[in-house]
Amino acid sequence: MEIEKKAISASEEILGFNPKSKEEDIFKVVMTPKMARYILNNHNEQNRKFVPAQLKAINHSVYRHNWLHTGDTCAFDITGNLTEFQHRLENIASGRKNRIVWIATGVRKDTFEKAAPAKNRTKFDVVWRYEKSATKDEVTTLEQVLKMRKGKDKQSIDTETLTMVNALSLFRVWKEYIRIGMNITNNFFDDKKVKRFLPWQRILNAWATILVFQGKDEIPKNFLSLLKTHLTTTKKVQLFTEMNEYFLGDEGQGVGWITGTKKSEQMFYMLCKATDRFLIAPEGDCEFGLTLAESNHTNMLQQSSTYRSFLTNPQGLKLKTKNIVTLF
Repeated sequence: MEIEKKAISASEEILGFNPKSKEEDIFKVVMTPKMARYILNNHNEQNRKFVPAQLKAINHSVYRHNWLHTGDTCAFDITGNLTEFQHRLENIASGRKNRIVWIATGVRKDTFEKAAPAKNRTKFDVVWRYEKSATKDEVTTLEQVLKMRKGKDKQSIDTETLTMVNALSLFRVWKEYIRIGMNITNNFFDDKKVKRFLPWQRILNAWATILVFQGKDEIPKNFLSLLKTHLTTTKKVQLFTEMNEYFLGDEGQGVGWITGTKKSEQMFYMLCKATDRFLIAPEGDCEFGLTLAESNHTNMLQQSSTYRSFLTNPQGLKLKTKNIVTLF
């Protein structure tokens, strides 16, 4: 008991408050690096496993946006054990600045097991707070649009990736283009007669969106109309017959057999090549002309005008300013 009292006395002397308390209270302190380290060393015995990636994310946030008041608290249960805030305390302890921190004491020991956790924040959440008409599919399409425009290697220099920070501003730039593009693809999918392409709706949404952005609305409309006729009637065209063979292929060989992100990349390359050919032969009476061996960033950059036009930085230059939108 004497040892416990000494520990409590040390905590109060160093921290200015006693973390071990049955009183439910919330108050503000100026947290020094010394105080943060003391808490982590002496009051963090039953917390979750420390995750370096979370600390890295917090460090990046503080570096970019400074220390922000989020309303979150550094919480202690009735035994004085830290229940929340360990990664932010590590940021303070590893730094040289004092931070304003809200402290909560008297937390029940069983809240970790019994209380429902807060919902994870998503890019859609960021957008929807200000754009109530936004849908998850629209934000997903935006993310895919940026991936298509990013490319690889040198072409990805100074290009945008969707993040929590830029999600709202980029959605506002692309919103109308996305909605027109998705309206075009909805006409393709609405009667569910093209089930083979349903898993790839977001790819088609993004492809149509970029063409709409380029002022080429009629291309995805006519392309998808011809493709749907090919898929649902006896009226077949050479372009889509060969594209279908490319997609299915022999067992283990076609795009349809690829897994993960590479499959999405191949679908994108396939659409770009098919668009190239469609622009030459709008009736589809032409060869598809792409093999899996040729279906990669380097080759598409050289041989597909559609793919190249989709990229934000096709020349792979170091851009002086990072534009949200590159006009065509």
